[in-house]
Amino acid sequence: MDPQLRREDHTGVEREPCHHYPHHRVTAEGEDILAWTENAISERETAAQHATKGPWRTHDTWLPQGGHTATVLTGERNDTQLLAWLPTMSNESWDETRNAWRNADHIALNDPESVLRRCAADREQLELHGRSGDGECHTCVEWSETAYEHVPVPFPCDSFRALAEGYGWTEGKR
Repeated sequence: MDPQLRREDHTGVEREPCHHYPHHRVTAEGEDILAWTENAISERETAAQHATKGPWRTHDTWLPQGGHTATVLTGERNDTQLLAWLPTMSNESWDETRNAWRNADHIALNDPESVLRRCAADREQLELHGRSGDGECHTCVEWSETAYEHVPVPFPCDSFRALAEGYGWTEGKR
């Protein structure tokens, strides 16, 4: 037996992405960018709504067996809850070569309230740059040299495409 862990050992399917990591999937050819982006935002909203309420913060903890540890906590004083434990296995305080504190900072900065605020702002962008009934962006226009006026930009506009790419949208083989 091959000692290396293979994708199908974890997912049960060799050629599909792991269902535990939906943000790692690549968009399928012909998939609708609007529906895909709405689904990506909804996935993040759901995850944030089910996560421990914030605010989240980082803390340095020292353990005799493991050295310094970057932790992510929520709550105050005696009502503190451990959310993440990132051991450095170093006896040196703030050993930057281990990167644990940068990872802890990143986790803490993405607490549920922050994610939900970002999702709400992105939904506003969906409304502004969504598809009209004519297949055009609601907001964006460009100058037409033939019509000598501003004309609507076809959907998806560059703004919408950039929003979708922030959630992992890829053009694939389109």
